[in-house]
Amino acid sequence: MKTVKQTMLVVLGLLFFSLQGCTHDEYIPVPGPPGENGTDGVSGTASCETCHSVAHKQPIIDAYNLSTHFLGGHVYGGITPSGSDQRNSVYADGSLNSNRAFCSQCHSQEGYIDTKKYGQPNPMGYDMVKQIGCEGCHGTVHRSLNFAVDGNDFGLRNIAAVPQKINPGFFLNASPTDGVSSANTCIGCHQARPDSNGYYKRPVIEAGEKDASGNVVITNSPTGPLYRYWSQRKLADKVGPYPAGTTFYKIYSNTGTSVHASEQGDLWMGINGIDIEGTTTRLPAAKTAAHYKSASCVKCHMDTPKPGTTNTGSHTFKLSFQTCVTCHSSPETLLTTFHAKFDAEIAKLVAAFAAKPTYFTVSGTGVSASVSIKAYDSTTGLPFPTTPGSGNTTPGVWYQSRTDFPLKYSQAYWNYKLVIGDEGKGVHNPLYVMALIQNSIEALK
Repeated sequence: MKTVKQTMLVVLGLLFFSLQGCTHDEYIPVPGPPGENGTDGVSGTASCETCHSVAHKQPIIDAYNLSTHFLGGHVYGGITPSGSDQRNSVYADGSLNSNRAFCSQCHSQEGYIDTKKYGQPNPMGYDMVKQIGCEGCHGTVHRSLNFAVDGNDFGLRNIAAVPQKINPGFFLNASPTDGVSSANTCIGCHQARPDSNGYYKRPVIEAGEKDASGNVVITNSPTGPLYRYWSQRKLADKVGPYPAGTTFYKIYSNTGTSVHASEQGDLWMGINGIDIEGTTTRLPAAKTAAHYKSASCVKCHMDTPKPGTTNTGSHTFKLSFQTCVTCHSSPETLLTTFHAKFDAEIAKLVAAFAAKPTYFTVSGTGVSASVSIKAYDSTTGLPFPTTPGSGNTTPGVWYQSRTDFPLKYSQAYWNYKLVIGDEGKGVHNPLYVMALIQNSIEALK
């Protein structure tokens, strides 16, 4: 019997010490005063269960399953709920071909979490990924539950300022007071992004953009500043854990699709559009829009569902117009009217691009049009060739550029991609968007 008791004590001791190591890497305990004694006969967890219960959780999950964040995984990046290969693509010499890790920071839960925790996604990419889910935005624990100090953040993983992706040395903050904001969770991804090689930047002189050989892209000429579109085939660059190419070549260029879509945060805050020199329409100052000062991502996109609906508000992120009525008497009618105005102004901008066939290729009209840069060699007049393809082993360097592209035309194209990439059709910042469109039309005259 004595031996059994001694054995039990040893087991209990080991269990005690092992439990001391059961901590969560995201949990930082916040000391506080002792709580008040409860009332006899009353459940001490009754107030907790209003949120921490299946009855509360399931409607949130059902709503989120209707959102683009959930369904969008099928569209963007090829991610499916069951997961798929998101590893980087490499050549036989070990150099990097396709940087899927760059995309994963917004297009997968694993990449998003690593970016918030460590400042970058796994540079090797991920074998299996899922689209953003509850744990992506919320983490697994509350910060301190001291809402009076921390704000009611509902355990959001990130409410502080976020790095600006087109200029990582700077930060974006959705807070009007430069404090914390739940909207910082959203603008971490919903902002302008470069391509995965980081070459395409906002086409302004202060960006200091350079090509793959280190030459500046924006130059002066007697007729005004010029922007150079370039494409270069060279041995793959060393990137993170991947070595520089030794036998395999990669094509680098700034002739891509310009600013990445879904940059709602930029428009909402009134930033990253270009006030093009020589135009008369000025852009409103940053962070002055009524929707910025009196609303937020959460207020509009996660408001109370419209009575009788299950597919608006909450975690569907779809407008239910419940918040809108505090300022607008007929918000749904107003939105329809504004969208019609937006479509009409975009049609004018597309027509302005079409009137410059030397520089732009336009197919279709209005908001459904396809507008692209004509980035051909200014000496030969030939388009950039599509061969030799990326990964060709033939030694040598292939380089072509167009040096005669007016900077203001490139800036008008940037503004166009910025406003057309926001599915809200300008509603996030109506005055700013309309000024951007008019400013760009003037630049193309």
